[in-house]
Amino acid sequence: MKIYSDSRLLSLGVINGTVSRQAGNMRERENQDALFNALSIPTDKILRLHQIHSDKLVSVLDDASAQTQAAQTPLTQADGWILIPRGWGAAVLTADCVPLFLWDENAHLTAIVHAGWRGVAQLLPQKTAQELKALGARGEISAYLGPHIQKCCFEVQQDAACQFDPQCVIHQNGKMFVDLTREIIRQLALEGVPPQDVYAPDWCTCGNKEQFFSYRRDHQKDVMLSFIYKP
Repeated sequence: MKIYSDSRLLSLGVINGTVSRQAGNMRERENQDALFNALSIPTDKILRLHQIHSDKLVSVLDDASAQTQAAQTPLTQADGWILIPRGWGAAVLTADCVPLFLWDENAHLTAIVHAGWRGVAQLLPQKTAQELKALGARGEISAYLGPHIQKCCFEVQQDAACQFDPQCVIHQNGKMFVDLTREIIRQLALEGVPPQDVYAPDWCTCGNKEQFFSYRRDHQKDVMLSFIYKP
């Protein structure tokens, strides 16, 4: 198993990353528990969502709100977390969608977002940066885009392509492709997050079967887990 992390966030004491497919299908709670036990992270302190491909975020600003979310049944319907309190973490499930990590200076505010193409089209990355600022983000905001489908593989039809900025739509050999990475970087730049502060490796979930699950490639619903944890 490999964990794809951002070293900047690790240096601030926030354990983070996206696990490779060797960890198993993360829809299975037992696989999630095995991962967190291996990392010595208390699995009952990881907040989870019922993801709905939306632009909705959940802000957890203190220990009491974290406890409320941890006890929530059924799970809250949303696609991203903003987290302040130490001793808690949060997770999202992704395959081809983008696991987006955002944080401010010293990781006082930390966000993890399931940014599917529908969420990106609804400006979820930009709205996350806006919400961090509204909650009092300290200093500069930084970002990390974990493994997701890249422009080489994300072929779309006109109904999807028209929902993105034209500069992020690629026309090639009579086909259209969307560059989600470029679109997210564009949205974040509008909120003052400079591109040089966005770490966006070109790990393609669809193109690398050895390391990643991909619905676009395999038409199966196995997923990876992306997480943050603030000891």
